[in-house]
Amino acid sequence: MATSTVIYDAPARAGVNIHQFYSLDIKGNPAATLADIYEFEGAHGIGEPTKYTIRFTHPRHDLSRGEFLNRIGTLVIQPPPRDRWSQPEDARRVQGVVTGFALKDTHRDQSLYEIVLESRLALLRQAPKCRFFLDMTVREIIEQILREHAFNKIFAGFEFALHRTYRKRSFVMQWGEDDLAFITRLCRRSGIWFVCEAGERCERVRFGDDYAHYRRDPERLTVAYRPRSGLESSGLESVSALQMTARTLPETYTVRTFSTEAQLSEPIEAISPIREDRTTYGDAYTWGTPNQSQDEANEEAQLRREAALAEQIEYRGECDMLDLTAGSILKLSNRALPDAKHGLLVVRMVCRASRKQAYHVTFDAIPSDRQYRLPLKTETWPKIHGVITGTIASSGGWKDPYLDGQGEYIVHLHLDRDTRMPGLRSCPMRLAKPFAGPNQTGFHFGLVEGTVVGVSFLWGCVDLPFISHVLHTAQHTDPIISGVPWGTRNTLRTRSNNTLEMDDRDGREHIKLATEHGKTQLNLGHTVDRDQKPRGEGFELRTDNRGHVRAGGGILISADRQEKARGEQTDMRSATDQFQLTQAHAQGLAEAAAVAKAEIADLRAENAWLKDELAGLKKSVIALSAPAGIGLATPDRVMVSAGKDVSVATSSRFNVNAIRHVAIAAGDVLSLFANRMGIRLFAARGKVRIQAQSDAMELVARQNMQLSSAAGTLTANAANGVVLSGGGTAYVKVQGDNVEIGGAGRLILKIVEIQKEGPGALSLPLPKFDQSNVTNDERFILSDDVTGRPMKSKPYKIQLADGRIVEGVTSAKGETSLTPNDIAQGIKLMLSKNNNGARANG
Repeated sequence: MATSTVIYDAPARAGVNIHQFYSLDIKGNPAATLADIYEFEGAHGIGEPTKYTIRFTHPRHDLSRGEFLNRIGTLVIQPPPRDRWSQPEDARRVQGVVTGFALKDTHRDQSLYEIVLESRLALLRQAPKCRFFLDMTVREIIEQILREHAFNKIFAGFEFALHRTYRKRSFVMQWGEDDLAFITRLCRRSGIWFVCEAGERCERVRFGDDYAHYRRDPERLTVAYRPRSGLESSGLESVSALQMTARTLPETYTVRTFSTEAQLSEPIEAISPIREDRTTYGDAYTWGTPNQSQDEANEEAQLRREAALAEQIEYRGECDMLDLTAGSILKLSNRALPDAKHGLLVVRMVCRASRKQAYHVTFDAIPSDRQYRLPLKTETWPKIHGVITGTIASSGGWKDPYLDGQGEYIVHLHLDRDTRMPGLRSCPMRLAKPFAGPNQTGFHFGLVEGTVVGVSFLWGCVDLPFISHVLHTAQHTDPIISGVPWGTRNTLRTRSNNTLEMDDRDGREHIKLATEHGKTQLNLGHTVDRDQKPRGEGFELRTDNRGHVRAGGGILISADRQEKARGEQTDMRSATDQFQLTQAHAQGLAEAAAVAKAEIADLRAENAWLKDELAGLKKSVIALSAPAGIGLATPDRVMVSAGKDVSVATSSRFNVNAIRHVAIAAGDVLSLFANRMGIRLFAARGKVRIQAQSDAMELVARQNMQLSSAAGTLTANAANGVVLSGGGTAYVKVQGDNVEIGGAGRLILKIVEIQKEGPGALSLPLPKFDQSNVTNDERFILSDDVTGRPMKSKPYKIQLADGRIVEGVTSAKGETSLTPNDIAQGIKLMLSKNNNGARANG
């Protein structure tokens, strides 16, 4: 089916090829009123300032640059009336600032001058900077810059008419660009365009990002297409020439990047295709875009596609339309364009006029049904492939590293001249490290305020800074400087002098790990003091504070040599050999003691413990071993406590010396056995007391037994009598008040005299024992863990150290049946669910 095209007639207005009136108005320069414009050429495009080069003659030969440069100026174009009876149309005005002035020629009656009138935006070229913006949208950044350049609706104004929503960006860098180039780059990468227009009082910059923001004026911007035909002129505005060019585009636009700030472990990728267009081919793939989320990547791919589509079809034409400006939609009333059915969007125009030539326009345009995007021109975007310097910053007075929840720092970049709040001098920056990984893998050395750092940029992108390294300065020097011995050392030192130091000199190799708190140090190898005098060799672990050694799987402390660290860590053969030797000796003594009916040690249990627990640190034990002896010394107490046996075995002497007392107590039996040379008890002073306070006492000797007193009396006293016997039938019995002498043999008295006197009496005191049976009535109580009150009549189950289970019910006072001996061995309280919160108290 053929489509019909509606043809509109062009407005019946006088053509601009009739003589025009041009004038120049320079604010604050009365001489400009005498300027007679000779010719001008103007350029007006989307994404660029307007620029008009104007030549004029003037009767004065001495016009100065001060009368023109940096002054607000206006080129006034006054169209003629339609006819002699019509009122003239409103004048067209091109507003701006004079940025160039030149004297081109001089004659006797006049001089020829040239000025350049540009939009105030052109002045932004005079302000190249290195600066950055934090947590701002593109619109906010552009607004700030324009206000800094007096776009205040007096000298110039601006207007934003944006359809899309723009996110805040944590960091946006302006790197060596003038303000105009920077604003233009922001617009290119964000899909925003701008045009410079005339306003009521001053020029205006209008920003847009959608079809709706194109300038539409069907009455003035709908004209006929009339090619040139010699000298014919209809006197109406028209398009006199029109060309079209098109090119093949990629079918899809792909962006891919990786962001350390995204909650993703994989790169971010987005694809935006051109649909239903057979003139496309291929995939335009871009890596390393500064996107931090999938949504941003999707927008980036879409903007790249739209920017490419805006350049796919281009029209170039010529006309004499006075009102044609960049950003306007031009329609042809008598011609349909296959690729621009809704008209043409003029993206740039150049106009010319002179005393010899009427107003003439050449223009570039695209189909108006396409979203216009400024050409990306990514090759012009600045890159930073080196580093810039900065200083770690904080919110002020922060002595420790000033980090955020991601471990990032704030850096005061040295290029920054803007006034900022403390702690907000940059976006948070990550510190590149030689080791990192998932689950907080890595290492960290905190950077404090004032530390000088080098800042690099991911993929060279000026908006993706990170801390690449740290620098020493002449003020804050390196911890290692030239000279002996410092120049040979390797050191890691923190701000509080926590130090890891290593020295590689032959014969003086050492490692030192130290902190100033308590002067705690671990010294390995060759150890010296601060004056480099040797302190020793080997290793030293020291502190002025408390020290603790704890190992849940057991500890071996050995002085046995293990050459060149060859062998198992738990190798304790020297210790086990010594244990086996002394155990063999102890076994021989035990056998002799058993023959003598003496108490013997439980050597079987000891041997099992040595084999099953101590050897190889099979259990949580401490093993001490030294081939040349172990010494313990303290001016205070030494305490040995064991829940089971304490065994001491020696292949030679066992000596115990005490300046004051030696006290040995046994709950059951105290047994002393000497296998060969007897037992000797001596008291240089004081009594020797031997008592069996609740049972009999036996003193037995295989051979002679001697009882004597060197300077006193030998007294034998017994409550139930004393009996003396000599190995036969003879005896002497003293019991009560009687003395009985008997025997089957003779009574021989070899004395000088026997005297018989009256009855006599001698009463000797008998010893009294204060305690004959020691009992312990201590009981352990089951109490509530919250209230602390005893839990009466509560069932309990307790496992003793030997595995036995004790069950019962607490008394009215919460007492259990456990004895102190049971507790000393160790217990485990097992509670049922309804006994939560119970605890055992002694």
